[in-house]
Amino acid sequence: MRQVRIGMGALWLAIMPGLALAQACPQGLARDGVWVEFPDRTVMTRVLSDGRIVETEYAFDGGPVYGYITLPMGLVLESWALENGRTPAADRESVSYVGTPDPVPFPAPGVRFDGIETSRFADGGQSRYTINVTVGAAAPVGIGGCTYTGLPVDVTRIEMDGTVYRDSMVHLTDLGVTIFLGFSDDGSTPVPLMPVSISLGPPMAGGGAAPGTAPPPLPAPPAGTAGAPAK
Repeated sequence: MRQVRIGMGALWLAIMPGLALAQACPQGLARDGVWVEFPDRTVMTRVLSDGRIVETEYAFDGGPVYGYITLPMGLVLESWALENGRTPAADRESVSYVGTPDPVPFPAPGVRFDGIETSRFADGGQSRYTINVTVGAAAPVGIGGCTYTGLPVDVTRIEMDGTVYRDSMVHLTDLGVTIFLGFSDDGSTPVPLMPVSISLGPPMAGGGAAPGTAPPPLPAPPAGTAGAPAK
């Protein structure tokens, strides 16, 4: 679901200052959540007690609200869309991983994960990919007026028919969150869409006010997957 919605921009190390923030830059693990603003959407992301990350994504065009539960490496464990208070079965997914090392490691410079990713949808559909995840060296990342230490996370997926997909992400070690930046569906290096601000409260963007000060209640993930370790 993420791949079809994300546009293109500059490479992740070229994150440029965006809108000036009226509030202090978020610091420390994002237990209470931080808001990351992109040109086309706002994402509220927070770190759970076990290190997993919950994201709630609002599109500025008024489309569905999307929810994700991810590992610190940025790999999605569960995802869903929320339209008019309902989650269509085709837009609800649970994902499992088998590979080396086991379980999926925490992001750190030079870390790598190689394995199989299996996605299962509530409507009965299923897909499987070979997956390779690599973490690069730490480097400063500027988002708006805030600077953090970032680890680039690159994901390569190979479908059974040989189609290659690549994702680009960055893990902000100061906050414990991993931000999805962009993808390619032809095996080329992704050209991500960059965030323009990060804040403790919802920013003003997209020609109007962002949604309220907290995301709506998240629909329950598929039975048997919430809180399960990624394997």
